[in-house]
Amino acid sequence: MPAIEPPDEDCEPDALAKAIAWAESLKHRTDAELEEDRRRLFALSPPPRPIPEGRTLADIVEGSWPGDETDEEINKALKRLS
Repeated sequence: MPAIEPPDEDCEPDALAKAIAWAESLKHRTDAELEEDRRRLFALSPPPRPIPEGRTLADIVEGSWPGDETDEEINKALKRLS
């Protein structure tokens, strides 16, 4: 296991605690806040590309993984993570 390096001087010492608190605060959003967050996210997202006639989303996505891992390697990695 590699040695743990001390944080950079620019690193905020309580950054993890702040990130956790922020993530926890997301659980308590109102319906209006959730809707506003969705609206902002969709506004930042590029418009979806249409699926060509005669094809499905699975046809387009399947086999488009950018890496060169085999299905077996991916399945092994997923099993290790679970």
